[in-house]
Amino acid sequence: MNLVKEISYCCPICEKEHKVKVSEEKTKALIKNKSIEYKEIYYLCSETNEEFYPEKIMDENLTRARDAYRRLNGLLTSVEIKEIRDYYGLNQRELSNIFGWGDITVQRYESKKIQKETYDEVLRRAKEDPLFVYNELKKHKDKFTNDKFKELEFFLKNEIKKKQTILCNIEALKALYIDYDEPSEFNGNKQLSFSNIDQMLRFFSQSNNNLYKVKLMKLLWYSDVLHFKENNKSISGLVYTHMPLGALPLGYDILFQAFSNVVSIQVESLNYSDDEDIIGYRIINLEKVDLNKLKPSEIAIMNKVDTFFKEMGSKKISDYMHEETAYKNTNLGDLISFKLAARLKDLK
Repeated sequence: MNLVKEISYCCPICEKEHKVKVSEEKTKALIKNKSIEYKEIYYLCSETNEEFYPEKIMDENLTRARDAYRRLNGLLTSVEIKEIRDYYGLNQRELSNIFGWGDITVQRYESKKIQKETYDEVLRRAKEDPLFVYNELKKHKDKFTNDKFKELEFFLKNEIKKKQTILCNIEALKALYIDYDEPSEFNGNKQLSFSNIDQMLRFFSQSNNNLYKVKLMKLLWYSDVLHFKENNKSISGLVYTHMPLGALPLGYDILFQAFSNVVSIQVESLNYSDDEDIIGYRIINLEKVDLNKLKPSEIAIMNKVDTFFKEMGSKKISDYMHEETAYKNTNLGDLISFKLAARLKDLK
């Protein structure tokens, strides 16, 4: 049993209002003739120590069981379907209508019914491809008012343009890294991982409210190098070069454009004196990190790096890196070998 919280509740066991324990534990259910393990939630009367299940909790448990089945069979969960709908700013009926489905199809998939693979494939494609959604919208234009159609058309056209820009920059980054497509001392024995870079950018931008580009670059480098030191493999597969302010990933400018849906850059004027302005590039978090997409060792290293440098600004972390052997033993413009990770200063 895992205690989630305690709440005041009108207990049906002793028929009075008092504190009840909201708990969860692993259990099994039979879904489509398959035994599925999931975490069931229940209430516990603190006076009689009896379990009970309010109607809303029974519904939640059914959803949890169905979502466990979905995950086991590679289907979108009810939450993931809702996220797709929210991304496009649609209610359940509107998302159904875009694909020419029955009015309550999406409602059922979010609350009761497990979708078939053919429907799941359509929803997955919608998640990744706004052009597909736009074409489907045009096919079923008659299901929307003129104003709603124009609103969705405007939004989707902008998303298509942004998506295409991102894809172009990802391809440019792939081309830039074509000489590092095999594990080596310069990419930390790891091929470029767009998924991991995505989550690293989410993690550090989410964790730091006052994060600037210079510091972010160092957090990426320290995470990669420390993970290499402890696991003989970097997290991202990025290749780093020796630059005046410290280590910079190869193609860092393209990197931000390729992940403009994850973080954005806000240009600011930083006043250090009455007669001198310095331009700062503040990192704005756009998407929350999904720790399920990272390995435990990667999460542990990123947490360690984040904690150690939490109170350091861009200049301090840059000065700190200048004292690293990896920086001292390379020249301006040189690639920084991960072999020098063994001499990394302790982050304690």
